[in-house]
Amino acid sequence: MRLISFMLKIRLKDHKEIPIKAGHPWAFSNALLDVPDLPEGELVTLCTYDGNPLGTGTYNKNCSIRVRMISLDPEEKIDTEFFVKRFKELDEVKTSLLPPKTTGYRIVHAEGDNLPGLILDRYGDAFVFQLHTAGMDLLREMIIEAIKKTFKPEIIVERSDLEVRRQEDLSPLPPRVHFGEIKETQTFEENGIKFYADILKGQKTGFFLDQRTARMKIKELAEGKRVLNLCSYTGAFGLYALKGGATFVNNVDVSESALALAEENLKLNKTTPKDKKKMKFTNADVFEFLREKEIPDGPYDLIICDPPAFAKTERQLDHAMKAYTDLNQSCFHHLGKGGILLTSSCSGRVTQEDFRSVLRIAAGRSRRDVQLLEWISQAPDHTEKLAFSEGRYLKTAVLRVKGLM
Repeated sequence: MRLISFMLKIRLKDHKEIPIKAGHPWAFSNALLDVPDLPEGELVTLCTYDGNPLGTGTYNKNCSIRVRMISLDPEEKIDTEFFVKRFKELDEVKTSLLPPKTTGYRIVHAEGDNLPGLILDRYGDAFVFQLHTAGMDLLREMIIEAIKKTFKPEIIVERSDLEVRRQEDLSPLPPRVHFGEIKETQTFEENGIKFYADILKGQKTGFFLDQRTARMKIKELAEGKRVLNLCSYTGAFGLYALKGGATFVNNVDVSESALALAEENLKLNKTTPKDKKKMKFTNADVFEFLREKEIPDGPYDLIICDPPAFAKTERQLDHAMKAYTDLNQSCFHHLGKGGILLTSSCSGRVTQEDFRSVLRIAAGRSRRDVQLLEWISQAPDHTEKLAFSEGRYLKTAVLRVKGLM
């Protein structure tokens, strides 16, 4: 077990400690007075210009984010018990925020929960973690032992198959089972609705837990409506719509395997033959599907548009803005007066104001007079830290077509 007893001290330039004291977890390269040649991910003590310790962070000389803070207590020892204590505290808070009958949720949300580089999700008795940074990569064994001690899990899986790791000179890793015997899919509940999570091969850690709040909104809106669920993945929005009283739901996704799991999710909830007739699964590219003048099984009263991130880097931003505009313009085109669009962007580089501008242009081009009903962010277990605005990545707008222009 790697136990840290001594750490090199790194000083900040004068007055550069203010963001750290206010709760921001990063110290950038231009803020550091000392730039030591340490191995990537090494733990260091970050200090003020005068040498007063601020806390402990992980260091990477190859990144513009040189230090990522994991503790603001300079005396706190970084060991397995450190993670046990953090996991217990976070789990108590997160479970208090969950709706009833929910066993799938995020325990650790990286910087939002003061553990940069670490994601930890729970699906019943299965725990899935991701390591994004060199610092957390070095602490892997402590993290695994802490999960065992804190939660007594049946399964622990690592999903560090992430391109973002290359930014810290790390390679993406194949999915790995660290503890227990994996089943093909893991069952969990959300608001009493049952789902399968593909924790070895699925998107993210196996499910889009961050859209829980938006799914609850769909359940509120769906009664009596014909619903089009675009980029449906494993059909979670569609099931919520069905539970909310939708008369018909068409789930559209380019992935055959995702749609197959969506059908299994429908069966898992013991829906009636009548309910099954209300649910359709369409294997198609969403952009091509929407290009049709009249789309299959339309017209629709409610469209859900939850595409993947179009901008993962700054260079992709212009392309992403165009793709979001085109996609939402097509959605508006297929909605008449009174129609509702719930549309999302999970691209962190696209701000809420950027996305609002995209939707304004899309509505204008489709000649729709549109009312903004509500903004929804990521579910509260995906902590949005007030001092860390960079952590807000998921933006969902609920829009109503007031009329045609």
